[in-house]
This record gives sequence, C-alpha cells and structure tokens, in this order.
Amino acid sequence: MDVIRQEIFTGWFLVEDGKFKFVETGDVTENEPAEVIDLEHKYALPGFIDAHMHVESSFVTCDRFAEVALRHGTVAALQDPHEMANVFGIDGVKFMINNGKDQPLLFYTAIPSCVPTTRRCVETPNAFIEPEDVEELTKLDSVIALGEVMDYVGVLNDDEKLLKILEVAKKHNLLIEGHCPTLKGKKLSKYIAAGIGSDHTLTNPDKISEQLSKGMHIMIQEKSLSEENIQMIARLKDRSHIMIVTDDTPVTKFVNGHLNKVVAQAIEHGWPALDAVASVSIRPARYLRLSNLGAIAPGKSATFFVTESLQDLEPVNVFYSGIERERLLFQRPQAEKFAATFGRKVFDEDEFHLSNVTDGTRRLNVVVCNDRNSFTDLVQEPVVVKDGFAVGDYVNVAVFHRKSLKGHVGLLKNFGMQKGAFASSFSHDSHNIVVVGRCAKCMKRAVEELLVNGGGMVYYSGSDLVSMPLDIGGIISTQRVETIAAKLEKIEKMIEESGVRHKNPITFLSVLALTVSPMYKFSDLGIVDTERSIVLHNYADDINNM
Repeated sequence: MDVIRQEIFTGWFLVEDGKFKFVETGDVTENEPAEVIDLEHKYALPGFIDAHMHVESSFVTCDRFAEVALRHGTVAALQDPHEMANVFGIDGVKFMINNGKDQPLLFYTAIPSCVPTTRRCVETPNAFIEPEDVEELTKLDSVIALGEVMDYVGVLNDDEKLLKILEVAKKHNLLIEGHCPTLKGKKLSKYIAAGIGSDHTLTNPDKISEQLSKGMHIMIQEKSLSEENIQMIARLKDRSHIMIVTDDTPVTKFVNGHLNKVVAQAIEHGWPALDAVASVSIRPARYLRLSNLGAIAPGKSATFFVTESLQDLEPVNVFYSGIERERLLFQRPQAEKFAATFGRKVFDEDEFHLSNVTDGTRRLNVVVCNDRNSFTDLVQEPVVVKDGFAVGDYVNVAVFHRKSLKGHVGLLKNFGMQKGAFASSFSHDSHNIVVVGRCAKCMKRAVEELLVNGGGMVYYSGSDLVSMPLDIGGIISTQRVETIAAKLEKIEKMIEESGVRHKNPITFLSVLALTVSPMYKFSDLGIVDTERSIVLHNYADDINNM
C-alpha cells in the first residue's frame, strides 16, 4: 500500500539492516543472495502509529501493552502517562518511559501537562508536575511532546503555573497536545494561540471545521466515528491534519484489536480504506516528526504488517525493523517501589451515606448521566432520602482521597444499578477511590476488598464478589493482557446484571471523578461544575449562592 499516493500496486521490496532498500513494482529483479518471503498477493501495509494514547487505560505495563499492540499492527505510539503521574509525579513518568524503553514497539512520550488536572481546588490531588519537572523530562530521549492540556479553563484564565509549563515546552520545540471539548470562537483561538496544536475529544462537523480553519490537528477516536463526521472529512480537499487515534483502549477490547479495529470501524462506516490507513501511518509520522516511519519506502524502517483484507485489517504477520514478530523479545522492568499506599483499610457504613444530608424529602443537586457517553448534566430536584440513600433510580457516589481517605458522597441519577457496589482506585485523573452503590454495606465491602488487594477494581453484588487487582499503584498490572481482560469481563458482566444501562460502564465509571470532563463530576470535595471549576455540595441552594 502506497499511503502517500493512496494507491495499491503489485510489487516487491528488499529489506537490509532493518530498512527498506528497494521498493519496486512488478516482478523481482534483484539477484543478490537473500531470504525470500512470498506474501502471496496479500497486502503489505506500513505499521500503524497511535498519535495519542494512554497505556495505563489498558491497565497494563508498556511491555505487556507492546506484546498485544504489535500483534494488531501498531508499531509506534505517543504515550501520555498522566495516570501514573497523577499518583507518583515525575517518578511515575520516568517509570513509564523506562518501562517502554527498548521494547519492540516504539514508545514516544508526552510529558503530562496537567498534574493535577486542575489547580483550582476542586479536588485533593496526589501529585504535581511542576515547570522544573517538565524541564528535567525534556532531556530524556523519548520525550517529543507536552501531553494534552486538559485545563483549558486555566489557559483561558492565564494560570501562571500552566503558562510556565507551556513556555518550557515551546522552548524545547515540543509538540503540545490539546483537550478542548467545548471551546469555540475567541476562547478556542486563545487556547490555540498558547501553542496548542491538536484535539482528540468528542467532535462534530462544525467543531472539526472551525478547528481545522484555525490550524489544529484533529484526532478522531472511536466515539467520534459518526456518519456525519466521516462524510464531512470525505469532503475535505486537504485531510493532512486528520488522524485516527485510540486515546483509551479498555483491556477487554484491546485483546481483540487496537488501532486496526478503530480503522476497520471507520472503513465500515464509509471512510475510504486508503485514506483511513493514511490517517494512522503517514499522517501521524509527519505530525510526530518520525521520518523513519509511516510508509513502505526506501530508507524507512522495515516495520510493516501483512493482511489478507482491507476491511478487518487483521495482521497475518508483523515485521519490526525487518524481524518477524515471533522472533522479537520484550523487556520486563522491575517495579517494586510503585505499590499503592492508602491511608487505611477499614470504613464505617455511615461514610457511604449522602454527605451532610438528613433523611426526609430534600431538594438536592443531582448529577444525571446518559447511557451513551461520559457527558453529564445537573438537576436540582426533591429527593426522598432514607438511611443516607435516595429512593428511586439513584446511586450514591463516594470519592475518597487516596492518602487520607477522607471524602464526599453525592448522588447520580439514571445509572440503573439496582444492587451491589463498585469500587475502583483507577479513576481519571487523580485516581482517588471511587465507590458507587445502593447500600452502605455493599459499598463498605467493595472498598475494603479493594484496599486489601492494594488497589484495582471490585464489584460486590451483595453475595458474590469479583476483583481485578492492579499491583502498580492500583493503576496498572504486570500480568498479561489476557489475564486482566478476563477479570474485567467478569466485573462488567456483574455490573450489567445489576441493571446498569450504560453501553460502556467501566469507561464511564473511570471518568466519574475526572474534574475537567463535561459537565458535572464528583470529587472528594463535592460535585464539580467542570466548566466553571467550582465545587457544589448536595443541597440545591448551593448552586444559587455561587
């Protein structure tokens, strides 16, 4: 596949010292001694490049991630390790860099820009990345970017610390990645003028059009593969600023595919196959300034995969620098120092009751979810409270600070959970403890099991308990992807059996405490209005006093 001209031709190539030497049409005309591999008229595609992703979202280390991603045709990735950074600071970033070093998958690194996610006191953070940390990390070989600037409110309000971080990145000529789900007009212009060059958040044709006109690179992830977006992209005269990325790949999906599955889905929805492949090969190579990757062309790394179909894009074989995947070796770095530390392991049941709410009919602030994505709304409505829980289609959401385990309990509507409780220490981005449930006894059992495990995820139905320990910081695991996926599948199944209606419940639960995710989320301090960066409490009068 020629991703530059977007054509397919029958031909041959010669690999020497890990690089393409000849790439020619027609029959083989080279006579020098060589191992000959007949691909039998299958398709040879350049290895895929993921220009925006988080290894930790697959709950495994870089080496375990590389084992599976390479199998699916992904050969390079720009990782933004802001999950580990939010718990361990600069040491967490260095761990992820070292963990990805010398693997047969090229890990490049974006320095997390917003650790904590925001500095406006809407939650209790666990770590900080300061301008001097960014300066230190720029000296490491794999660092090529500043990670997504999620605190767009901070940019608009000229937050001094954030602007210093941006200045360090610009001084070292780093790419600066963006995250701006709601910005448009003059606010978007100010955000871009700060040096930010991309956005990967949920999008629509109007948003794509404005961002392109203002020079941004658009990263399309699975949730943005709508028919209207694909039709709009197809009409563009220049698609060089359009890429497909994964961002976060849940481990249960990762077992069966990575970028190849997102591209296959794009093709199924009408994205022309050659253009879709270009959006994960030559375009991210140019965007990330990786001149040795992105195409099957003389002088570039002989890193490619072979497939029988341009529809499902399942690799028959993968070659990394000319070596077949089966012959490659993966490094296993040590990580003993990154065990999770929690303030205690025992809770009282009343800690899961709605914070500062007495029983009776009360007018409360209630976060409302939908069953499709992570966007939430807020209503103020009368709620019948009995024994610290609301009567009706509500669940209590408790967020406890990871170290002190002090927290706040608020109310979520329309989630559908009818029984049991879910607890997790993997909760973007501060990774404080999130517990969701309908009864205090179940919530107490779930979170105490979680802490005994050293972190991870737990679901307790009231009778049955299933857990997924994550041995590094309660965030990622050194176990194989297949092992973690099997455990998470059990948790997902039990959550669905509890009545939860959301199509991606684990993803939704993992961002329930993300204090920059539209529009209302939970923290250990209260309900967070993420657009205004303010904390609301449970009684509805609070919102009128701001």
